[in-house]
Amino acid sequence: MIDLSKIEQFARKNYIPVMLDDTKQLLFDTVARCQPTRILEIGTAIGYSGIVMLTAAPNATLNTIEMLEESAQMARENFAEAGLTDRVNLFVGDARQIVTYLTGSYDFIFMDGPKGQYEVFLPYLTKLLTVGGTLVCDNVLYKGLVENVPTNKRHKHITVARNMHAFLDDIMHSDSYVTTLHRIGDGVTISTKIK
Repeated sequence: MIDLSKIEQFARKNYIPVMLDDTKQLLFDTVARCQPTRILEIGTAIGYSGIVMLTAAPNATLNTIEMLEESAQMARENFAEAGLTDRVNLFVGDARQIVTYLTGSYDFIFMDGPKGQYEVFLPYLTKLLTVGGTLVCDNVLYKGLVENVPTNKRHKHITVARNMHAFLDDIMHSDSYVTTLHRIGDGVTISTKIK
């Protein structure tokens, strides 16, 4: 089995974002409780969260989407070292386009992709998620800026914070989901699809 701490060290040394320990534990525990069979991940990075999820659900397969070929290649190597290659389908490209072509259904979705685009993804992910399935979204408080969107930050951060605020408002008040916001890491929502 691969040593996740090695991936963490490599990621931090090379400024590649990987989830914090408390977020990792929450994701692992949630997947372990749900025991999904088909997982979709938006934002592979170097495979860290994918390995966490597949370790927690030994009967699951993972479809994961990564924008950058360089990151995808590192993810492939990490999945191979973890002995998980046969349980992973890795798509390289813009997830906003790829999700529109996905078919079938998933009983667990993990969204950790472009922070300003969660709202764009939500209708597609809702369609792909089975009733009773779980949607976990990371970084929903975006550096603490979402609940009090600033006016004195760089434009990019204001736009992302506004978009994430809209997403958070939608998911928390959706008729399709029951959602809990966890104030750990950079904020995580866990949503169960109810209809």
